[in-house]
Amino acid sequence: MSMDHLYEELESFITMLGQCNEDISKEWDNLQVSYDRANEVWDDATAREFEKRWLEVATAIKIYREDHSQRYMEFLMQRKWALDEYFGR
Repeated sequence: MSMDHLYEELESFITMLGQCNEDISKEWDNLQVSYDRANEVWDDATAREFEKRWLEVATAIKIYREDHSQRYMEFLMQRKWALDEYFGR
């Protein structure tokens, strides 16, 4: 794989991951609102079991949104900037 191809792949991945992060944030917020509405009236054993699973997913997404996604994008941008310097871009 040439350095030019690697650079193009990195740029493409950064763009796709950025869009994915935006989509996750937007769609998660929408899901959370819908879930909160349903949860107001949903009160049975299934609801309680689902609540446990929902909290696991919510916690994981919160960690990703507030920490991992930003740190990983910064990591990728640092690699891109290093390649920019290498290529004199």
